[in-house]
Amino acid sequence: PGRSPTRVGTAESAVRALAAATAAGAILGVVIGGVGGRIAMGFLASLNPEDKGVISDDGFQMGRITLGGTAQFLLTALQFGLIAGLIYLALRSLAIGPRWVRIASLTAGGTVVFGALVIHDGVDFTLLQPAWLPVVLFLAIPLIYIPAAGILTERWLRPTSWFNTADKRKVAAVLLVWIATGVLVLLAAFALAAAFVAREAVSHLSASTRSAGAWAARAVLGAIGVVALLALISDVNTYA
Repeated sequence: PGRSPTRVGTAESAVRALAAATAAGAILGVVIGGVGGRIAMGFLASLNPEDKGVISDDGFQMGRITLGGTAQFLLTALQFGLIAGLIYLALRSLAIGPRWVRIASLTAGGTVVFGALVIHDGVDFTLLQPAWLPVVLFLAIPLIYIPAAGILTERWLRPTSWFNTADKRKVAAVLLVWIATGVLVLLAAFALAAAFVAREAVSHLSASTRSAGAWAARAVLGAIGVVALLALISDVNTYA
């Protein structure tokens, strides 16, 4: 007895897919969320010099750039980028239509949910002026990140990409970046296990059952999107 070749192939496929999403999420998380976020924060601080030194909602001092603070900010952006990349990988198969429509729909949904989660009555949205600018800048991050991550991930998931043709040990080494996120490495391990179990389970279902399950999942995601949109509209009307 030994491991089934099919199961080994499924596990390897899951590792390669997660590695591709991890690389895209990490790179774009640091570049767009980290560097881009720092530029946005610096711009807001320049418009509000009287608030220099105030602690933002994320725990950073406004208008003051330090090596330690920047490193922590980039690490936070890396963590968010990895999580977002993982979510994209999990949801990409539920999106329908041409690739650009799928990416656009995930971008719209992700931006709405992100905005509903981060826009609240904290310092960033009640102290800084003009009041509408923090909202625009915060929403710009997922609006740029998600399509960029989607395009890059899809490119790296192609059969001919390095992630699908290189030695599996080299590809798996990409996942070591999750160690930098601390306890979030457990999330990557859970994602791999969940992907393996899900593929095994789905392979035993009929086509009609798989289709029904996919549409049920889309309905749930649609409901979440509607609730998030209403919450975002309410928050924008309140704080901007």
